Amino acid sequence: MEDTFSVANALSGVFYIATTDSDQPHVRPFDGAVIIDGHFYIGTDRQKDVFKQIEKNPKIEIFSMEQNLVRFTAEAFPVDDKKLNQEIYEALGKDFNDDSVALELKNAKGTFQDSMGEKTDFSF
Repeated sequence: MEDTFSVANALSGVFYIATTDSDQPHVRPFDGAVIIDGHFYIGTDRQKDVFKQIEKNPKIEIFSMEQNLVRFTAEAFPVDDKKLNQEIYEALGKDFNDDSVALELKNAKGTFQDSMGEKTDFSF
């Protein structure tokens, strides 16, 4: 659980998510991650290409160097519960609508690297 909170704090600014579309990787900026009841979430829109790519292949990679360097792989799964989606969006400080979808990140494995170059592996 401590790793989950550390990663969410590290993603407090802009971070980048890599997905694939067939054999073509795509990277795009995201902002905002939240932990609710011990589960790690980010949000997107059902109409965006990133969501369509995640539906086909839930494996993603996230990278940030806002505070410390953070890089990890995970699997992203859409949240089906509309009430929980709305709660997540409110926690992210974003407007919720019918196309809003929260993604729960699972099976995460990665590395923190601080400004001194010290690396710490984590998983959640």
